[in-house]
Amino acid sequence: MCGIIGFLASSHLDTSPARVQHRIQAGMKLMRLRGPDAQGVCQLGPMTLGHVRLSVIDPRGGQQPMTHSASGVTLSYNGEVYNFPELKDELEARGHHFETSCDTEVVLHAYLEWGLDCFRKFNGFWALAVYDPRNGRLLLARDRLGLKPLYYAHVDGSLGFASSIPALLTLFPDTLAKDLKPDMSAVSHYLTGRLTTINGRTLVQGVNLLSPGTYLDIEQGITEPTESTYWKIPVIPENEKQPVSFDDAVDEIHHLMCDSVKKRLISDVPVGAFLSGGLDSSIITLLADRFHDVPLPLFCAGSDDESLNEFKFAAEMAAQIGGNLHEERMDASLFNADWRFLIGEKGLPLSTPNEVSIYRLAAALRKQCTVTLTGEGADEIFGGYVQPQFGAFDYDRVPRSPDAVDDGSELTWAMRMLHGRAWYMNDTDHFLSCDCWMNIADKMELFTPDMWQTIEEDAEVIWHYEDFFDELEGCSTFDKRMVLHARFNLENLLMRVDTSTMATSVEARVPFTDHRLVERAFQLPDHYKIDWMSDDARRLGRHLTVAKIDERNLLQSKRLPRQAFRSELPHSIVERRKMSFPVPFAEWLGGDMAMELSRLCLESPLTQSAFNRDIVEAIF
Repeated sequence: MCGIIGFLASSHLDTSPARVQHRIQAGMKLMRLRGPDAQGVCQLGPMTLGHVRLSVIDPRGGQQPMTHSASGVTLSYNGEVYNFPELKDELEARGHHFETSCDTEVVLHAYLEWGLDCFRKFNGFWALAVYDPRNGRLLLARDRLGLKPLYYAHVDGSLGFASSIPALLTLFPDTLAKDLKPDMSAVSHYLTGRLTTINGRTLVQGVNLLSPGTYLDIEQGITEPTESTYWKIPVIPENEKQPVSFDDAVDEIHHLMCDSVKKRLISDVPVGAFLSGGLDSSIITLLADRFHDVPLPLFCAGSDDESLNEFKFAAEMAAQIGGNLHEERMDASLFNADWRFLIGEKGLPLSTPNEVSIYRLAAALRKQCTVTLTGEGADEIFGGYVQPQFGAFDYDRVPRSPDAVDDGSELTWAMRMLHGRAWYMNDTDHFLSCDCWMNIADKMELFTPDMWQTIEEDAEVIWHYEDFFDELEGCSTFDKRMVLHARFNLENLLMRVDTSTMATSVEARVPFTDHRLVERAFQLPDHYKIDWMSDDARRLGRHLTVAKIDERNLLQSKRLPRQAFRSELPHSIVERRKMSFPVPFAEWLGGDMAMELSRLCLESPLTQSAFNRDIVEAIF
């Protein structure tokens, strides 16, 4: 796990190579927490590559950027490819020779052997840059689900990239960094669902984020870089999904999960695990203990508010495997300081307050370990969010126009009480009305009239989801919600894990995001993910909103992993509802921080130019 940065200069750039290298080194300095163990810079004509390293595999070898001596092809790579031993054997059989024991050299040789097809062979996560001086070609690529970030900007024919926005901005001191501007459609999308991009653009105008499962190809002198897709989450209509029994599917998921955890234990430095006491982290902890040579240190976060803590469940799981559990307690003062620090590291707002908890856990773990296993991804892949995902049940039961609403229906009145309406024109209308942080009506009040017109009444956000749902024609409403969370929300969640852990120089590994698990999950029937607890539950829920169905606990979520490990985990953990490192952040934000937050928001140039001051004041 590392940080990468690079700059491909246009042929007419008047900045000297020495100055470019100075900017690269300034960006590397900003990423020092991503790579505290080593650093390197390589200049190849118009291309300058930089790298900061957190040593995990073969600490003595694998220095980067790494150059293939015969061809000059050079790699700067951030990530881990867990199946590199198998790939190395295959490459050696094809005549390749290796000088190190690290996965970096295998990645470089895999590209030389298979070209763009190499990404389909990798099992892991990565953000990488490959430069070929023979043709002046630069290739950037990102892992399938987007755990490792890769930001880039194309300005006046030059292309720069980095693992963080602050580092990227050092490459463009006279343009992007000099005149920072918000991308207002991206800002609106952040208000919609706390996502920091829209159509690949970030909240910072001119700064892009390479999409998961894609690569970007550019040669010096080409007007625009091109982004191409090498992998997508399977999209399969419900009636075309594979006819496999639930029990057989459970066995498959158990096998794949075991192999995923086993692969993610490969390391030349100590490994630990985050354990919330929930189903997902308990599965990972169970398997890590089974396959690792020594017990893993375990870490759980909470606060002094015992009504929110998960410590007792984490302790129960730790006791079952004989693990040593470390409790990390948060308070308002830590939250305030960490929140500020993380925003500075990211160059973006936080997506959830949980980022602070993850950062605190990683900081505690770093005293003993360099690598952690964590349970993110299961909710998006296997159906752990009852209301956002099973909310499809509401949509399927209401009409598509107000004229068709049945005023005598119990559901009609329940939907009106909850959402203010009982009809939705299409999937986009339902999603943006019911499943968002701030809906369109609320944003129309928040933005000034001029800004609302500038962003064309949220047209880009609306069409972003219209285009997405159009791609899924023929899928069930539930599967559309599942794909949406896996494609958009999961990337956001994984980047949250990356930035929070890398801010403490810890590599986070996420077994539930093994692409084999993801592909298999989306090939299986909807009801293998979320289904009714019983026929009685189905009957009781017939006229209830999904919010009430969830409140009455009439559904079982994450059926596949829950059943796969039911006999191996404590009953209390198998049956408990999701919490996810909860802390009383609302109380903390309403305390001493409230006045300062109010001042910051009201004095912000963004607020003054884009938002209705009265609405912002009312928030506080």
